[in-house]
Amino acid sequence: MVRLDVAERHKIQGNEHFARGDYAAAIAEYSLAIIQSGARVTTYLTNRALAYLQLGDYDRCVDDCRKALELDPQCLKAHYRMGQALSHQPNHTQGALKALERAYRIAIEQKLDIADEIARQYRACKKTRWEVLEKSRRETETELYAYLCKMVNRDRERQLAQLSPDASDDDRLAINNAADHRLTQIQELYEAADPSNQLRPPPPDAFLGKISFEIMTDPVVAPSGITYDRTEIMSHLNQVGPFDPLARTPLSARDLYPNLALREVIDAYLAKNGWAVDY
Repeated sequence: MVRLDVAERHKIQGNEHFARGDYAAAIAEYSLAIIQSGARVTTYLTNRALAYLQLGDYDRCVDDCRKALELDPQCLKAHYRMGQALSHQPNHTQGALKALERAYRIAIEQKLDIADEIARQYRACKKTRWEVLEKSRRETETELYAYLCKMVNRDRERQLAQLSPDASDDDRLAINNAADHRLTQIQELYEAADPSNQLRPPPPDAFLGKISFEIMTDPVVAPSGITYDRTEIMSHLNQVGPFDPLARTPLSARDLYPNLALREVIDAYLAKNGWAVDY
């Protein structure tokens, strides 16, 4: 008991340092709390994870979150902070999405207001993952473009070298024109494949929330048949009243059912159109 009292004092001191923005000092105090508690209190671990997150030390943040989850697999803060840390690492965005989705589900189950914040982070991470994949795709296309151009020019040089000494200027011109035409075709194909050169149609209306008109993260169906984004309709029910905002009929959280089919379609759409997160 004495050790836990000492640990709690270190945690409180860590919180004070954190509030002042002195994250390194906060980490030192949280570390002492963790030692005193025998690393058996999730709060000390998630507090230190948040301090690491503020300092941009994402690996240590993730490590503390994993330790906290070993103690309590339902620890919302551990899932959330792990998702936040992983979302800053381009090669770990898929893991970030899994952690954020788990945090979101726990927040919904516990009816916590932070669910909306987690949903926004989830959408932002979706966009980041799309940007990472899109960058990789463009790099691959650029490498292919450079390779094809190199092969065309090499073929041009080969054909010119094989011309007989008495070949006419017209023969050389024909080879050069053919090569230039191929290069133009390759460039046109490369530019046509660039999304920045394409008009982007707006997302389908069915994908947009009926309150914010943003892409839905967790669509749910009301008895009226109208689909809402879960965090938006829950905010309406809690802050405005227990009724359907469009149908104007009585509505409670118990009446909402996940629209799994629509969510699957939206996820597939965002995987190819990550830009739409900010629509």
